[in-house]
Amino acid sequence: MDDLDKEIENLSHEDLLEITQSILKRLIAADSLLKDLPLDVTTDEVLSQIAVEQGQSITVTILRGSDSPVDVVVACTNWKRVMMVLTGSSNVTNLLEIPSNEAHSENSTLRLSQFPFKEATEYLKTYTTFMMVRHPMERLLSAFRNKFEGNLTSSKYFQRRYGRRIIKKYRLLGSKNYRKQEQSRRPLGSDVTLNEFVQYLINEGLKSNEHWTSIYDLCHPCKINYTFIGKYEHLTEDTESILSIIKAPPVKFPMTNSAHTKSKVREYFQMLPLKYMHSLYTLYRNDFLLFDYNLESVLGYDFG
Repeated sequence: MDDLDKEIENLSHEDLLEITQSILKRLIAADSLLKDLPLDVTTDEVLSQIAVEQGQSITVTILRGSDSPVDVVVACTNWKRVMMVLTGSSNVTNLLEIPSNEAHSENSTLRLSQFPFKEATEYLKTYTTFMMVRHPMERLLSAFRNKFEGNLTSSKYFQRRYGRRIIKKYRLLGSKNYRKQEQSRRPLGSDVTLNEFVQYLINEGLKSNEHWTSIYDLCHPCKINYTFIGKYEHLTEDTESILSIIKAPPVKFPMTNSAHTKSKVREYFQMLPLKYMHSLYTLYRNDFLLFDYNLESVLGYDFG
């Protein structure tokens, strides 16, 4: 043991860092839940990844006075705002007054993971459950534009957390001089292209973050018998139906204009090589098939 201690003491900082990173890499790669995470993973991302795998990351439980609790699976900031009003944790009349970071805070809603397994399983069997789905390519583009082209605080996080890594690994650098120039400075992460982002997804999978994980893997529709499955394309009507099912008091769901993203889908994705579109279709195949979507609105035709 003394020899080992002496050997460690003689190692440089760079050597110790390399050894530590190598061990972390092996540990993450060996764990089926964590293998898709980047090496420099944070504790929050580990917990989030485990929650996604267990179908818990977007589950909230509604408890209103003496009424029966209602279990709702959500994937939207606006829905979390609705839940905060329904549970009495917020009394605003305009739901958009609730900041998004407050809606996503740990204490904004209850999660199934907070209950014993047997109790949580019973909730899934007996409570009203629903999910909202969206065209896979429209959802993917919305995530890309919001997280990598946006200028919000959350965008800065994604640009630092994922953007820098994507640029370093997938950017096709030009001349050797340019390559040396790039290596000498740290990428900002704010100028990731859709081409680079898609390469990252194709090579490293979809499960690194819930914003681009497939709905099939995020919400487990083949394991959970949802009471209602709504579509983003019919958000107004489907939202009214869901609120009616749970007998919610009058509450105005904040509607966002999705038309802008929808109009950009063909413009963005037609710039990609066709082989990338084939790969994206394969990655999101279950979402396309289960929720009756196709690529006609994106490419003008479907792969069939």
